[in-house]
Amino acid sequence: MRVTILTHTPEPEKTVAAAARLCYSNTGPLEIMESLSEEKVTSFIQKLQKSGHMSPFEHVSFTFAIEGVSRTLLAQLTRHRIASYSVQSLRYNNPFKDELNDDEKDFLAKVKKENRAYLNGFVSAGGDATLFEKESKKPDAGENVPSEVQLENLSHFLRGVFDAAGKIKEEGLLLSFPEKFSRILSGTSFKFEVKDNYLVLSEKDTLDFCLYIYGGIDFAHSLYLKQKFVELCRNSRDFFDKIKKHARDYIKARYYCVLPEEIEKNPEAILAYIDALENCKKTYLAMVKMGVDKEDARYILPMGTCTNLVVTMNARSLYNFFHLRCCERAQSEIRQLARMMLDEVRKIAPNLFKKAGAPCEATGYCPEGAFSCGKYPVRN
Repeated sequence: MRVTILTHTPEPEKTVAAAARLCYSNTGPLEIMESLSEEKVTSFIQKLQKSGHMSPFEHVSFTFAIEGVSRTLLAQLTRHRIASYSVQSLRYNNPFKDELNDDEKDFLAKVKKENRAYLNGFVSAGGDATLFEKESKKPDAGENVPSEVQLENLSHFLRGVFDAAGKIKEEGLLLSFPEKFSRILSGTSFKFEVKDNYLVLSEKDTLDFCLYIYGGIDFAHSLYLKQKFVELCRNSRDFFDKIKKHARDYIKARYYCVLPEEIEKNPEAILAYIDALENCKKTYLAMVKMGVDKEDARYILPMGTCTNLVVTMNARSLYNFFHLRCCERAQSEIRQLARMMLDEVRKIAPNLFKKAGAPCEATGYCPEGAFSCGKYPVRN
């Protein structure tokens, strides 16, 4: 997500103060504007905020460029009706145009070679190839360790070995492999020690090794055992943090979607989310290739689909928006947007937005009653 202020009313704080002063003065607005000192502007704004006289705030507006947010957020944002919106159209901007033009052939050929390397490693380490029924030309069970593995596919081969025979020890993050893979593993930059017929990877090298075999994984097309992957994520916070970034980038690039905050916390949920996104995308592409108009085919695309937009709000509407959406009870994505927008307007008009934000932050108490997050005391 990215938020940028494109333009705003010049001298917004002075404009608000002049509008407020006009209500109680016989002097014309131009004279008032010229006579207002910085101290008077600050004083007027403080009085307006204290009295709740917010109508002068409507005379200044801010226009934001907002990028990389979901259609779910858009549905929430447009409920704030005193605003103007211009939204990127999925009618004219199709994120899947390359796939519609069959430009994925090279990509799929590459993944197929990587998956063959994975299966070679998996079966060589005693894995059951029937677990991957959709793959053709599986290696025979019990196949010996290959005499060599192409360097560009080595990480996929080793992921197969790890899935079939690698062990994750509970005391810290320690990995071990059958000793028969010593020759291939010795060709990597990682240091292994032989213990009880197993090759044990030192703890300091474990994170780098895990990122080596999983760092470039294609979650939807690469072969891997999901339960092993999830176990690894749960055993190493550092590994999971790196994988979450990879998952966010992957989801944005492949599905033009956002990875929601709560889903991001759970490795199983991330994989389930990607499965659903892949099915939506496949169905969308299939319908378009059947001749269904893109405007109707897009009904299958998820609410997580990204969009970009331009939004203009006046300062009073922004106060209302921040009041509702900076609260901890607001949904995570729109809460993040609200806080980013608040940070931006405060750079331009710090006095104007000094009291903006969640109501608890301005008053010191929570108005949500039984629904309070507990951050501030509840008003009786």
